[in-house]
Amino acid sequence: MQEKTISKILYVSGTVTMLAGLQFIAPTLFLQASGMQVGDVTGLFFARHWGLMAFVVGALIIYAVRQVQARRAILLAAAVEKLGLVIMVAINWAEPALQGLHIAALFDGACVVLYLIYLLAKLPPPPAQT
Repeated sequence: MQEKTISKILYVSGTVTMLAGLQFIAPTLFLQASGMQVGDVTGLFFARHWGLMAFVVGALIIYAVRQVQARRAILLAAAVEKLGLVIMVAINWAEPALQGLHIAALFDGACVVLYLIYLLAKLPPPPAQT
């Protein structure tokens, strides 16, 4: 994967990921726009926290565009976080309360695939045997 291509992928995926930060600012509004309902204090607390964490992960993905030396660690962490969401949504795909996460899971799944393609292509070659 060329540097120009991965940079574009990271800018787009980081920006989209950061949009979940809106959930930190306005959790009820954001959840309702996604077709989900959370009314109790605990649910809103965790929704806000998740929004903040997603914003930070997105910001790190964008940071990784220019900080090549940190890119591998950032993309590995982002892939693990995104894969976790994909797995949780997939396990609960038929749950009506989580229908609003289907698009996020599909987007995150695509990001995981792209990040892993990049990371696997950047693995150092195995040592030569003598």
